[in-house]
Amino acid sequence: MTGENMRWLPAIAFFSFLIWVIVAADSGAPNYFLQLAGSLPYGDKMGHVLLFGALALLLNFATKARQVAVGPVRLYLGVVLTLGFALLEEGSQLLFPSRSFELLDILADLLGVALATVLTNGFYQLRTRYRRKRAALTQQHTDDEPSAG
Repeated sequence: MTGENMRWLPAIAFFSFLIWVIVAADSGAPNYFLQLAGSLPYGDKMGHVLLFGALALLLNFATKARQVAVGPVRLYLGVVLTLGFALLEEGSQLLFPSRSFELLDILADLLGVALATVLTNGFYQLRTRYRRKRAALTQQHTDDEPSAG
C-alpha cells in the first residue's frame, strides 16, 4: 500500500469496527461496547457523538479535507459521507425489533460530526500557519546567506 493510500487505512479500519458494533446491535447479540454504553448515564448518546465524530474526522483526513457543495453550503466530503451513513443507519433501526429509532440519536450524530468539523478546521488552520512560518524562516535564512562568487 502506498503512502498516498495509507491515509485511508484508519478510516476503513474504524468504519469496519463501526459496522461490527452496528451488526451486533441489530442482532441483539451481547457486545462489550454496547454494554459499556448502556452502563453509563447518556452512554448511548455519548457513543453516537464519539463514533460518528471519529468517523467524520478520519474521513476528513483521508479525503485531505476535500469540500463539496451541498446547495449553497460547502461541507467536507467526510462530513457528507458520515451524515449519509448515519441517516441510513438510524433509519434502518426501524427494520430491527432489537433496535429503537430515536431522533436524539440523530442529534448526537450531528453533534459528533459538528465537532469533527471544528477539529478539522482547527487542524488545517494550524498547519497553514506552521507552513507559512516555516517558509518565511527558510526565505529569511536564504536571504541572510552570502552569495557565492
